[in-house]
Amino acid sequence: MNVVPLVYLVQVGYNPSVIGTIYALGAVANTIAYIPFGILADRYGRKFFVAVGGFLPFFSYAIFGLTLNPTWLIFASIIGGVGLAGGLGVAMNGTALLPLITETTTDKNRTLVFGALQGFWVLAVTIGSLLSFLPTLLSSIFSLSSYTAHSYSYFVMSTFVAFSIVPILFVREKRASEKVVTPSTSSTSGRFSKISQRLQIVSGRKILYFSILFAFAGLGLGSIVQLMPTWYALRFGASETTAGLWVAIAEASGILAIPLIPKLVKRQGTVFTSSATMILSCVFLALMPFSASFEQAAIFFVIRATLTTISWPILQSYMMGIVSERERATVTGITYTAWGLTSSIGTYIGGTFLGEGQLNTPFVFGVVGYLIQAILLFLFFRKIKPPEELELDLGSREMPTG
Repeated sequence: MNVVPLVYLVQVGYNPSVIGTIYALGAVANTIAYIPFGILADRYGRKFFVAVGGFLPFFSYAIFGLTLNPTWLIFASIIGGVGLAGGLGVAMNGTALLPLITETTTDKNRTLVFGALQGFWVLAVTIGSLLSFLPTLLSSIFSLSSYTAHSYSYFVMSTFVAFSIVPILFVREKRASEKVVTPSTSSTSGRFSKISQRLQIVSGRKILYFSILFAFAGLGLGSIVQLMPTWYALRFGASETTAGLWVAIAEASGILAIPLIPKLVKRQGTVFTSSATMILSCVFLALMPFSASFEQAAIFFVIRATLTTISWPILQSYMMGIVSERERATVTGITYTAWGLTSSIGTYIGGTFLGEGQLNTPFVFGVVGYLIQAILLFLFFRKIKPPEELELDLGSREMPTG
């Protein structure tokens, strides 16, 4: 669903700006819903929200299989999402998933577990991207029309969604402490401090900083990365099968980088590793518009995806590690709200530029967004270590010498 609609809708005559609007409004929906769902997940339990939010795309993909009406496609995007930003389903699922997983491990192993989570996600997205050949395969084997073949493909995706929530049913949830902690006014300032106190948030300043980081990352994602298959089609005439193959290669390459995460973090530190790898990824994203061929651009994107696969789970793990346990879903909701807002704005901007034939301009927004995020991460958090690094420092100081 991150490849086929973005190319197929161009083939049936959709203007890229309309495609951008469909995906952008899904991002707007989860932007509005992130904070309330995050607060509710912390208060009433995260497992329920992971399961229900994970099931909502079932309806969205089915709608894509039933119609090409843009109004219904927008509705489907709002309900369950069809792209990386997602809709209401992602708002429910995304805010609760990371805290739920964090409960299952220790501070020492948290980054490793998040790396493994990213690895399985990358593997799944790789398989999904490869499945972009499914409409063509169905057409050739069963002599189906392009519309019918795409419809059946969307129904298959709905079936996958239905099965995806089954493992969640077997997860045992550990409820966070219900004790209310009065936030310290020294951790926040001004109006944000008053809001933090009203919501009983104790990690106010950290949330503010993370929200800024996620906002710039959302701009980078929405303006070009979300629309990459459309850019491939417009710039090089790539089909959905070809675009899907290279998106799959880009995702699969990230799996190879997962084992490097614990080693890099141990050697360079959490913040520096996440920041440095994201800055390097921006270099290769910036090179893509200057590519002489589709293959060259696709290879640059593969390298960029590999570096991002290293940076992103480290950042997520770090955020879960330094904020209060009882408000992790709330923190995720607030920061993802900032991410979703700028992602939706970026997707609309990027789609508009692509629709006007300005194929290079979206890369400016993408590179600048990711680059600022990486730099601010280092500036904001270079002096704040997660619990596992503090324990390591303490252990080093306590070791006998001589």
